[in-house]
Amino acid sequence: MLPHTPTPTTNPALGATITPLTATIAASGLVEGLALHRAVSHVVSQLPTSVEDHDRRLGERLIETGVLNSWQVDQLRRGRTKFTLGPYQIVDSLARGGMGHVFKARHELLGRIEAVKVLPRTRSTPEAVASFLHEIRSQASLDHPNLVRVSYADREGDVYYLVTEFIPGIDLRRLIRKRGPVDEKIAAWIVSQAATAIDHAHRRGLVHRDVKPGNVLLTPTGGVKVTDLGLAWSLDGLAAAGEVYAEGKIAGTSDYLAPESIRYPDIVRPESDLYGLGCTLYYAVTGKVPFPGGTHADKLRRRLREEPKEPQSLNPSLSPAIVSIILRAMARQPEQRPESAAAMASELLELVDSGARERLAVVVTETIARRQADESAARWSSGEAEDLPETVGLPLHEIAPPFAVEAAVAREASATSDREMSEGELPEVELLEEDSPRLKDRTAPQVITWVALGFTAGLLLLTALRRWFGW
Repeated sequence: MLPHTPTPTTNPALGATITPLTATIAASGLVEGLALHRAVSHVVSQLPTSVEDHDRRLGERLIETGVLNSWQVDQLRRGRTKFTLGPYQIVDSLARGGMGHVFKARHELLGRIEAVKVLPRTRSTPEAVASFLHEIRSQASLDHPNLVRVSYADREGDVYYLVTEFIPGIDLRRLIRKRGPVDEKIAAWIVSQAATAIDHAHRRGLVHRDVKPGNVLLTPTGGVKVTDLGLAWSLDGLAAAGEVYAEGKIAGTSDYLAPESIRYPDIVRPESDLYGLGCTLYYAVTGKVPFPGGTHADKLRRRLREEPKEPQSLNPSLSPAIVSIILRAMARQPEQRPESAAAMASELLELVDSGARERLAVVVTETIARRQADESAARWSSGEAEDLPETVGLPLHEIAPPFAVEAAVAREASATSDREMSEGELPEVELLEEDSPRLKDRTAPQVITWVALGFTAGLLLLTALRRWFGW
């Protein structure tokens, strides 16, 4: 038996075609009724060849006109209809990591764009919740221009979320993967600013424990922000921190872990963050992690026994000064590293010229533009995207009530100004009831659909001719 394909229904008076995507968009509330009506009318005028063709064209039209972005269209195509969490409307996906999903969101009352980090319900074990709350409190206790600031935290049911300032940029890892190593003076600027932020945390008794390129955000103005304090430990509160992480558990990212964090995971030292800064600088100027290849266990073993490949062998243009800073920061013995994060920042700033920040701004802006173009095309062509986590309470629905579009258009039409109505008044809208025979007859033959589409196209053509010739 062939799978059932939803057949669109039409209201010729409106020129609107009710397909799965149209109904889902209407139910989501992301698009105003009249805007959706205009987009659907445009698509219908192009005489789509099938329901799938109609929905593809509709998604493309909404993206082209800036009504929705490609991520929102992808989610709607999957049947997502709820895009809210507390007072925030989720508008895009930013990142996904071991500690949760990060989304771009807009505060519904203030209109302010912020970043919302959500702990997935599927990972909401007592340990994970404790870790997430620990991150919230750790990050909220710090205030520094090179650290991402916390603005709000709450929970909706058993879903916890953390709201921070939105940084309209790209992390260092993605930038290097997209364009390759950066000039050493730019790299020195980036890591000097990250080191300044880490020094601020150290002075307030916190060790980050997960310093890496993915946690260093770069802005289009050449600014640098360190984020993600989910693994931070308090130097004077190890008992409390021990409640968050299991005893003897190695925490961090294997490519950037200090040797002592592998040998003695329960002992927290500021010098471990210096090692992460050294690895981050190594990656920025070479485009490679210090110990590439192999499993996580292989990388940990090599970190304990071997020295990384000399950075100048991967980038011969590096100066002896920056190579020295990298190798000392990555020394296997903590006492051989720079005295402090502030001392490391000071050394790096000596290598920075006056135009480093401006050059970084250009690199970031160009990389963001290129990435957005590539990701937009990839999302639409592959149908792959960072999904809204079900834990946010954004449910999947097979299809919204078919009369939702007509109801939305009716509400918008009633509020339309006299000027807009005089240009072409919308006819009275017929609202369908749940038990309407038209709703029950969802399996009508395709021929009825095409008759309706033809009638709609003819009506649109007639309307255009009347306006043109003044009939």
